[in-house]
Amino acid sequence: KAQEWTFTVEREMGHDFLLKASYTGNHGSDLQQHWDFNAPTSRFNYQAQTGLQAPSLSYLRQVNPNWALTGSYGILEHNGYSNSNSFQIGVDKRFSAGLQFQAFYVYTHAMTTNDAGGSTSGGGGFNTTSTGSGSQGGGTSVSVPANNEILGDPSLSASQRLRFIYTNSSQVPPQRITWNGIYELPFGKGKKFLGNSNWVANTLAGGWQIAWIGTWDNGYWMGVNSGDYIFSNPALSGDQRLKMTIFGQNQMLWFAGDFDPTQATNVDQAKLTSLVPVDRGQRRIHPIGGNFDNRVPQTLANGTVVQTTITDNLSSNSRNFFLGPWAWDQDVSLFKYFSFGERVRLRMSGDFFNVFNHPLLNNPNPTTGLINLSSQPNSPRIIQIGARVEF
Repeated sequence: KAQEWTFTVEREMGHDFLLKASYTGNHGSDLQQHWDFNAPTSRFNYQAQTGLQAPSLSYLRQVNPNWALTGSYGILEHNGYSNSNSFQIGVDKRFSAGLQFQAFYVYTHAMTTNDAGGSTSGGGGFNTTSTGSGSQGGGTSVSVPANNEILGDPSLSASQRLRFIYTNSSQVPPQRITWNGIYELPFGKGKKFLGNSNWVANTLAGGWQIAWIGTWDNGYWMGVNSGDYIFSNPALSGDQRLKMTIFGQNQMLWFAGDFDPTQATNVDQAKLTSLVPVDRGQRRIHPIGGNFDNRVPQTLANGTVVQTTITDNLSSNSRNFFLGPWAWDQDVSLFKYFSFGERVRLRMSGDFFNVFNHPLLNNPNPTTGLINLSSQPNSPRIIQIGARVEF
C-alpha cells in the first residue's frame, strides 16, 4: 500500500515560461519483507548462554533443529515500510521561436526497510552490503535478524528489530537534475539562414530539428563491507580522493578503506598513509581481533578460551551512509522529415547516445574503498542511423 501527498505552486513567467515548485511525500506500508525465523543462535551468544563450545553444524543451534528455514532468508511477511520526502523545482519553456525545453532539479530523502529495486528479486542476509544502484549496481531485500543473531541476544520487539535495517535507499539519489528539449535549426525557407533558398537547398538544409535529453545525479547511498567494522567515518571529501597505481591497476581512493598502502605507487605516500595507515589496527575500517579475522577470545564454563567468530551476529556498521560517484548522461537526436505529397513522409534521423563519450566511475570496492579506473559501468558513444516511412 502506498500513500502520497503533493503540494504544488506554479507561476507563469511571460507567455512562454512556466515555473513550478512542488513537494511530494510518500509512505509505503505492508512491503514484502524477509524475516529470519528459527535462525541458528550465533556462536558467541550460544557459548555465552551455555558455557559450552558451539556446535559447528548450525542447525544444532536452532530452536527447532528439525525444522529448516523457509527459503534462503527466512520467511516472507508484508510488514516492511518506506518513507520519502521530495522537493522539485522545474522550468518549462513552451514551444516558440523554434525552441521548447524543460529542466528539473529534485532533492529526495528516501528511507526504507526493503531496498530491493524494481527489477530485483530474492533477498540477502541481514548484513548484506548495498553497493549502489542505477547503471552501477542494485539493491536487495535485506532480512530482519532474530534476537539470537544480535550480540547479547536482547529481547527486542519485531518493530525494534525492523528498525535495524531501516536506512537510506540505495535506489534513489539525493539530488538529480534532468533536462530535455527540441530546437528547429534556423535553416531553410522562412528561417534566419537560407531563407530564400531554392527547392534543392531547402530540401537538404531546411527542416532539421535537434532534440536532447540528459540527467545528472550526485551518487547513490552505499555502505562498507560488513566484514570490516567501522571505527571512524571513512568518507572522504573530493580533495582527499587520491589516484594511484595499485594491484596492477589505476585506481582512485573514494573512501578510506582497508588495504596495504605500501603497495601503491604514483601517489603521495604521506597523504595516502594519513588516510589509510600502514598499521591495520589504525585504519578507519578493519576486521576485529588480534589476527584481524573477526574472531574474539571467549572463556567457556570449563575455563577454556576459544577464538569465536562474530560475523554471524548483526553488524554494528551504519548502512548506506555515504554517497558513491556522481554520474551524468547526455543523448542527442538530429532528424528531419521529407514529404512526398500529402500522405507520405520519410523521417531521417541520427541518434547519439552518450554523445560526449564520457566514462562514468565504477562504484568503489566496499572493502578497499578503491575505484578501478580502467573500466566504466556505462556504454561508450553509440550512433544509430535510422529511416522511417510514415503514410
